[in-house]
Amino acid sequence: MPLKKKSVPVPWDLKEGDDNYLKEPWILKKGKEFITIETNNNNRGNFYLQKDDEKRLSLSALQAKLTYHQLIEFGYKLQKTKRKKTKN
Repeated sequence: MPLKKKSVPVPWDLKEGDDNYLKEPWILKKGKEFITIETNNNNRGNFYLQKDDEKRLSLSALQAKLTYHQLIEFGYKLQKTKRKKTKN
């Protein structure tokens, strides 16, 4: 039975110039808890996931995508990166 939910793109699928583009690391926050997702540069296509200061987990691209969507469903929100102010 197919899900009839609207597909929300994950941040690492967006390219620079897209509306919701954010540079990594991507930080999901809920209350005082935060989860960081970043690409694994040693193993292309894999990601690291770390909750607060716990041990980092290595995930495949599919696992990272599913985990991201589950975290959003659990109430985590993607943090927007703060832009640096430029002096004129």
